[in-house]
Amino acid sequence: MYHIKDDQRSIRSAEMLYEGLEKLLQTTSFDAIKVKDLVESSHVGRTTFYRNFDVIEDILQFRCDQVATELLGYLHAYHQRHPHESDMTLLKPVLRYFYLHSELIELLIKAKRMHLFEQALLTLFEPFKPMFGVFFGVAEDYVDYIVTVRIGSIVRILTHWVHTGKKQTPDELADELGTIIAEMVTLEQFV
Repeated sequence: MYHIKDDQRSIRSAEMLYEGLEKLLQTTSFDAIKVKDLVESSHVGRTTFYRNFDVIEDILQFRCDQVATELLGYLHAYHQRHPHESDMTLLKPVLRYFYLHSELIELLIKAKRMHLFEQALLTLFEPFKPMFGVFFGVAEDYVDYIVTVRIGSIVRILTHWVHTGKKQTPDELADELGTIIAEMVTLEQFV
């Protein structure tokens, strides 16, 4: 768990630790990185690390939570600029955002920790669950499944797209996948 205070010093220390982790991951596997190596790479003290984080993975979780919050702001602005698109459209703006900001996803792939980003999104979208239930017309007991499927699908698509070098433009990929999914009549055809 991370314990970042809402002050510039704590936030800057967390950013320095993240940058140090980025550097280390260029030459070292995530599981081989030690706190000693991280604080040396980050130019911060060991006490600073433990004041803000319990374990190294918490640095990634902190950055995932930051990016998820930035993404939510981007999605809101996107839907303001594109009022003709459904408020439930997620894939196209997510791909557009990460077309320009894929460094965290690349780092998570390298660290084999994509589940941290998925968890950040699930946590971020928790307050919107009642809206999803109404929009999809499903009982409250099934909203978690809808959220899990949507976010899980987006994270897997995003992971594969970034991992394979973002060969398609965001719009090409979103439109093509939208067409493919729309042609799937039943879940049984999909599985």
